[in-house]
Amino acid sequence: MNLVLLSLELSLLLLAVLSTRYWFRIFKAKSGTAVFPFHADRCPIEMSLPVILVLLWITLRMMTSLEKLWIQWQEITVLTKPVSLNDVMVSCLTSFSLGVILITSLVLSNSKFVHQSGFRLNEKMGQLRDGFVGFLLALIPVVILLFVTRGLRSEETLHPLFILLKAHPHFSTVIWIFISAVVVAPLIEELVYRVIFQSWLEEVLPPFAAIFISSLVFSLVHGFPDCIPLFPLAFILGTLFYYRRSYASVVFTHALFNGTNLAFALSDPQLPF
Repeated sequence: MNLVLLSLELSLLLLAVLSTRYWFRIFKAKSGTAVFPFHADRCPIEMSLPVILVLLWITLRMMTSLEKLWIQWQEITVLTKPVSLNDVMVSCLTSFSLGVILITSLVLSNSKFVHQSGFRLNEKMGQLRDGFVGFLLALIPVVILLFVTRGLRSEETLHPLFILLKAHPHFSTVIWIFISAVVVAPLIEELVYRVIFQSWLEEVLPPFAAIFISSLVFSLVHGFPDCIPLFPLAFILGTLFYYRRSYASVVFTHALFNGTNLAFALSDPQLPF
């Protein structure tokens, strides 16, 4: 067995054992506050330009995902253009531009938005600790569902970035996939789905419903079968953001998750590095 892959699997096992401590605390207390103390300082987000932009963005992503799912269920053969490195670069630039527009719009509409929505520069270590705990909590249910859904997976259902990595296993490919998956995706997706979408839902729905809906939408836009193991990750991200109101924490959890996936992809013995 590949030595790097074995090391990753052992590390994952040790982290899973560690995560049982936090799950035990949650089950014992029957509340997420056993792990994440409630942070009361929060910014209400009402229907506004940023919310409208996010809803449009999510709708477009959802339509694309459902169209792919429909094609899979109908077993229709469609020739799709493989993702290129240029596509990844354009996607990163587009997502980053969206993030700048959203944050600028929110700050102009509410000067306290940056602090109250979790863009806190203080409590750095505490926010990173919360993010690491969120990753640990997500680890066990995600791994279990990945195992359960292994029969639904094939080369055709691989994430486009991993298909690109297999087709062009170069250093430049790894760097751009890292930027896309571990940097840009956590920063923008947590801003869209947790900071804006979930915060807006919390204004019109009970907390559990807001977390559930935002998690379900986040999972579905990532396509089938990835949406199944992604749901517990999304729900824990939503719960973490609800209790701690820390953008840094959910970004760190998301980045750790994507970074772990990338590490396992890079450990493939068929790749020349």
